Amino acid sequence: MIQISLWLACIVCLMAGAMYCWRPTHRLTQYFGATGIATHAFSLMQLFLNRDGFNFLTIALLIAVIGNSLLWFSNRKKDLSLLLGTAFPLGAVILALNAIQPWDLMQLHSNSWGTSAHILIAAVAYSLFTAACGVGILLAMQEYQLKHHKLKKLLRVPPLQTLEQLMFEFIWAALILLTITIATGFYFIEDMFAQHLVHKTFFTIASWFIFSGLLLGRRIAGWRGQLAVKLTLSGFFLLMLAYFGSKIALQILVH
Repeated sequence: MIQISLWLACIVCLMAGAMYCWRPTHRLTQYFGATGIATHAFSLMQLFLNRDGFNFLTIALLIAVIGNSLLWFSNRKKDLSLLLGTAFPLGAVILALNAIQPWDLMQLHSNSWGTSAHILIAAVAYSLFTAACGVGILLAMQEYQLKHHKLKKLLRVPPLQTLEQLMFEFIWAALILLTITIATGFYFIEDMFAQHLVHKTFFTIASWFIFSGLLLGRRIAGWRGQLAVKLTLSGFFLLMLAYFGSKIALQILVH
């Protein structure tokens, strides 16, 4: 049942991605997107209910479904079809990896509700930062084309000001959750050194300073445009390195 739901969600997400690329404004495309998210969420629920704990691929699946959901709802008021045309296939890849389990990954689990809440909040924060990063890439591409007078090749995206506002809205919400994640991590994780979490904590806090500095710089000095996008991508890279980089090193290379 788990394998069937994962592969079904993978196929639907690929179809949704194709629809957002070819017929972005069609109502049927939104239905495909909603179905992709629903099947994705169902397969994730099956994984959590039928496996003892979770691994970094399962968490990646959670981040993907939350990120796709955020973009899908935002797309109802702003044209983010180009971004969704990329996000859904990426979600399909993560679904496929969970289905085939190419690596023998260590399952993680905890009986502590605090640790479980910490992981869930972190996943939502990562999803928001992922969405902000995707919007930032669209913003940079659109701004580049405008600056180089390639008006005939402009991307099918909302105006620059709308994209920028959306990116900072995602960052604000994500930073609040990241702050809670860091605080709960120090509170609920008893021995950070014994659990090999020093490097993860370092990169997470470093990304927190980058995003906090970006929001502060925007408020005080009006930072925007390419500078804002570069800082967003830098913070996102450190955050992904904190989680996925450490998990890959500990669970795959060391295994």
